[in-house]
Amino acid sequence: MTRSRLFAKHGSFRFGLLPTAAAAMVIAGLMAGPSARAQSAPETAEKEKDKQTLDRVEVTSSKRRQTLSDVAGTVSAISGADIEKHGSADLEDLLKLTPGVQFNKGTADGSLISIRGVGTNSNGAAQGFTQSPTGIYIEDVPFTDPFAFVSTPDLSPFDLERVEVLRGPQGALYGSSSLGGAIRYIMAKPNKRVVEGSVLAGFSSTASGGTGWSTSAMANLPLADGKAGLRVVVNSREDPGFIDNLGTGRKDANTIRVSGGRVLFTYALTPDFDITAMYLRQRSKQADGPGISPFDYSTGAGYVKNYESLDVKTAFPMAYTSTFDLGTLQANLNLGDFRLTSLTGRQTKSRSAREDFTRDFFDPALLNDKWTSDTDYHSKSTSQELRVTPLTPGRVNWLVGAFWMDADIQRDQQVYEEPRGEVADLRFRRNGKATEGAVFADAEIKITDRLIADIGARRYKTKLSYDRITGTTAADTASTPYSSSESGTTPKASLRYVIDESMSVYALASRGYRFGGISNLGSSAQGLPYKSDSLWNYEAGWRWSPTKSASIDLSVFRIDWKDVQLSELYVDPATNRSFLVTGNVGKAKSQGVEAAAAWRPFSKLSLKGTVAYTDAATSGGISIGGSPIASGTRLPGTAKWQGSLDATTYFDGPFDSNGRVSALVAYTGKRNAQIDSNMVLPSYTTVDLRASLSWNSVELGVFVNNAGNSRGLSAGVDYFTTYTEFYPIRPRTVGVTLRYDY
Repeated sequence: MTRSRLFAKHGSFRFGLLPTAAAAMVIAGLMAGPSARAQSAPETAEKEKDKQTLDRVEVTSSKRRQTLSDVAGTVSAISGADIEKHGSADLEDLLKLTPGVQFNKGTADGSLISIRGVGTNSNGAAQGFTQSPTGIYIEDVPFTDPFAFVSTPDLSPFDLERVEVLRGPQGALYGSSSLGGAIRYIMAKPNKRVVEGSVLAGFSSTASGGTGWSTSAMANLPLADGKAGLRVVVNSREDPGFIDNLGTGRKDANTIRVSGGRVLFTYALTPDFDITAMYLRQRSKQADGPGISPFDYSTGAGYVKNYESLDVKTAFPMAYTSTFDLGTLQANLNLGDFRLTSLTGRQTKSRSAREDFTRDFFDPALLNDKWTSDTDYHSKSTSQELRVTPLTPGRVNWLVGAFWMDADIQRDQQVYEEPRGEVADLRFRRNGKATEGAVFADAEIKITDRLIADIGARRYKTKLSYDRITGTTAADTASTPYSSSESGTTPKASLRYVIDESMSVYALASRGYRFGGISNLGSSAQGLPYKSDSLWNYEAGWRWSPTKSASIDLSVFRIDWKDVQLSELYVDPATNRSFLVTGNVGKAKSQGVEAAAAWRPFSKLSLKGTVAYTDAATSGGISIGGSPIASGTRLPGTAKWQGSLDATTYFDGPFDSNGRVSALVAYTGKRNAQIDSNMVLPSYTTVDLRASLSWNSVELGVFVNNAGNSRGLSAGVDYFTTYTEFYPIRPRTVGVTLRYDY
């Protein structure tokens, strides 16, 4: 039996941090006795060591269960076993394993992800009020904000069943938030028959930084004579900081503390009716430490001349706190020859940011002039999806469904001068509401035993309304309302041909979109409408498994993107204040090649590799702030070349142990920092090493991440100034982990 397990890369042996309830469940599981316990990690490792065939991977990216080789499209499925092997602690670690996907680092939960080059910003702060181009889904509930970027949840990967990365637009089945692709988190579900559990702890030390720790635990209990099951997961970690804030005097200022957990309950009331409920919560806190900033707040001059230096200087702490909650209820009911599935989701997200705005309002004549910005983001949404599928698929395997989502979003920003009272404080508020309704259908048709077609479409309607309120903390001006609505259709079609049992080819065309809206123009009641931007993805692929121990996937694609939404700076002539607005400003295209290969030449060695070439650039007609951007300008945050090589070997270790050693080498090429900036971020290569020994129910691991201490960077360009913040990857980190399974 395979279970998702994670060897976290930061942590200490602080078991006392686990909630009392979870600890009680772990003890209850131990008291259940060995006869009821699940297979331990070392037993799984023993079977893995003697295996010489590749795993048969199943995915649900098409909202029905398929083997990965039967999907007409490009999907990367990162299993729980791979998550365990690499000790992934966050989304940045996970995405090293997927070609064509770029993780653009930011502050806690403020990062952006681009797939196949689809993106106009490389930092969450610059995303403004537009919807992110990559969809995040947790148990198929959309987690991407439709308006006013709140956060990109970076879910702890402990005890996940798998993560699926869908490359290319997914508008037909997943809707507005998947313009360039989607990332799906699938949780490990309760086991209704077997008691099982895991406890994991670790400790780490980062070069030029501090020490970190993590603790995680899972307990699973069968209930109601095997008809029901309960699974509880808790986790807490502290990622060590490595940036010193010389202005506030805080060392290792960018330390991040993450804690959370989830509860899943499943119950089969009858053979034809079952429900699964989940509640999830996670909180991330960064007390200080933005990215490296080229600005000296004491003189107003450029500060960091060489971004290899890992320090920053701000007048105030740069603090960020992000929290998200999600509750889901999925019910499956068999009605004759059909299955009805209902999925209800309720989520809340909040993010607070206290930032030093001195550089935005800096007056060289007043060196003691200091400005602070406090911004609070809140969102809550409810979604409902209904699907009907046949219980026994024939030559036509179809599904039809309906989706509805309602989201409320508030953004409240205050900018004030220190000491307060010297000038009037500024306040900017937006209270918005977004809705999306859709009906969709998809059908897989076996034209012959070798030729399979898939056609689908989604008919949608979106609405957005919000009030803009500006003024001071003492008095607000009258609110100005804005509203917009759109409707459209996003089709997809594919054709797959099975050449023989080992080889197949496919061709695919699919369309994606994201929310349109309206930007305010300062003191004017007039708004600047912008349309939903959309794109077409044309793709062809080839899959070959010459033996049971080897596989090759190759795909080529071209994306045509029109009405590109781009943020720009607007200066209100009445107040001379700057506002970030969005407009449809032209076209772009992305084309490239992606390849993934796996080979198990003998039972004790496993090799995997990926490579991606992505050429994403404007194709004319784009301007920002009145200055044209030349056709052929590369879209930001995406490298032309990416690649990874993953090797794992198994061996008989000392003292009757099972041993494993793995190495992951990942390369990221040069990237543009922002579409309206000629700044090019350097390429970098990371090497992650890991070794473990296991006995019965215990596994001990050691790791060195970024062994070469590479200084990779992401960057966010501030639209209100000429200054940039750089977000470096974590320097060399060495650590140890200890795991107990029962």
